[in-house]
Amino acid sequence: MLMLDDLPFTTGRATYEDSPLMTSEGTAKIYVKVALSSLPEMILAQVDTGAAWSIVGPSIAGSVGLLGGQGQEVSLSTRLGKLNGRLERTTLILVADHGSDLEVEATIFASEQIPDGWNFLGYNGMLDRIRFALDPSANTFYFGGPAEHAPQP
Repeated sequence: MLMLDDLPFTTGRATYEDSPLMTSEGTAKIYVKVALSSLPEMILAQVDTGAAWSIVGPSIAGSVGLLGGQGQEVSLSTRLGKLNGRLERTTLILVADHGSDLEVEATIFASEQIPDGWNFLGYNGMLDRIRFALDPSANTFYFGGPAEHAPQP
């Protein structure tokens, strides 16, 4: 794992997928393995620091009870236009190949208007709650929870 000032910066790491064949744009994106607390199988989600919220497609959102919830109603601007949904909370798990998995209480944009297969880890309510780093030369995604006492720069 990664250290900063002799303190752990991350607690887990995983190999990520970045094949340009996985996207309609034909460009490489970062896909990591995640699980939702009540979903028996792992899924791949694109790491997207520019995404306002994390998203899972409606079939996954429905199977874990995120559709039809009581979360805050919001509109999300996407390349498909404006989509309506709700911000729902759930436990998301970053799956480690080495070290420890990381459970994060994440905010997910849930909507039946999202295309199936759209699984994103967005900045607000997910990536902003953890520490993470990338090593593109080894296709490795490092992650860990926030430090109680972050080292000073």
